[in-house]
Amino acid sequence: MASKEELLQKEREKTLGELFVAEVRAAEPNYDTLRTMCLNGADVCYRHAEALHWAAKLNRFKLVSFLIDNGALREPRSISIIANMCNNKGFTEESEPEFFEVLDTVRRVSSGAGIDVFVPYINSMAVQGRLDKLQTLMKRYYLSEHEVANAVYIRIIFEVILHAHDEMLGFINKHVDWQNAAALDMAVSGDDWVVLEYLLQQGKVSAAPSEQAVSQAVFSGYTEVLDILLACGYTFGRNPQFLKKACRAAFNDGGRMLKYMLSHGYSATDIYDGRTARENAIIDKNEAAMLILNNQAS
Repeated sequence: MASKEELLQKEREKTLGELFVAEVRAAEPNYDTLRTMCLNGADVCYRHAEALHWAAKLNRFKLVSFLIDNGALREPRSISIIANMCNNKGFTEESEPEFFEVLDTVRRVSSGAGIDVFVPYINSMAVQGRLDKLQTLMKRYYLSEHEVANAVYIRIIFEVILHAHDEMLGFINKHVDWQNAAALDMAVSGDDWVVLEYLLQQGKVSAAPSEQAVSQAVFSGYTEVLDILLACGYTFGRNPQFLKKACRAAFNDGGRMLKYMLSHGYSATDIYDGRTARENAIIDKNEAAMLILNNQAS
């Protein structure tokens, strides 16, 4: 059982922490007050760096640097909070100089920041096709093209393709061999048919997505990606799991995907889970599926 002194200390730490966060959130934070609180034991990392979270969210770059200098990087999530400031509401191109000053502070205080502190900015510029911005970043922080290109998330690469940022895509492709089965599955299951066309046209990936990816496409009604796969020689192969997904989808889509599957070789008498599709629809009280399956059988 905690002693009276320990309980009082915990209460004191909580009070100081709450006051510290409140001052950071104030319309005009008083730096002298914040320094005094720090000297009197206020925890800059109180509640997983809540003060830093608010300073970053409010785009108060100077205040973020102050918190870094007073130990905010002790909290593991602090680097992520700071790095993602470039995605905050209200962050503009004019905010970049102050943002980079904050990153300079991070690198001065912590030698272990590495590429992680730049990743959100890199992805933000990649999705906008701003290769010029990435080149400036590389020059300022002595980052290699390989480091920067490899920091671009695959979902962002998809967006680069979708928005036809050819120069950015060329830069990424020069350093990253991302066109693989995992990317194909992601395109199929996410209905990224533009990306799917790109992958297949490039010839590095065959039209052979995983069953899980196709099942998701079937269930979600992504006929565009399925049409592309079929046009490239893919076959559903009377897969019972695909039929099951189409039948289950009928609860939400009125049987649209089930009609699609029936038009591509499936039948009301095909079996999944040990019963015909029609028998399963009756057991599940799946009226939309039953109507379609009965019409095919008649």
